Amino acid sequence: MDLLKQEYVANAVTLFDLRLSESEITIYLDCINFMLEYCSDKQINQYTACMDKEELSWRRDDLLVLIKSIEHKDFIPDRYK
Repeated sequence: MDLLKQEYVANAVTLFDLRLSESEITIYLDCINFMLEYCSDKQINQYTACMDKEELSWRRDDLLVLIKSIEHKDFIPDRYK
């Protein structure tokens, strides 16, 4: 992972431009999927910035769109095709 740029916006959030490999993205997807399967809403709220499983699933969906957009589909694990 490489940090290309970071920007603090409106005294509220820091935005990052990153360069990630498909394997790094799949690791994040796997971790989120693990939490969605094995953690309660309370645990998800305790360990992440998300309130519950629904909100965490939105983050997962964003990553799924990203990983499915890569050019060389053979690098994507079958579980994300």
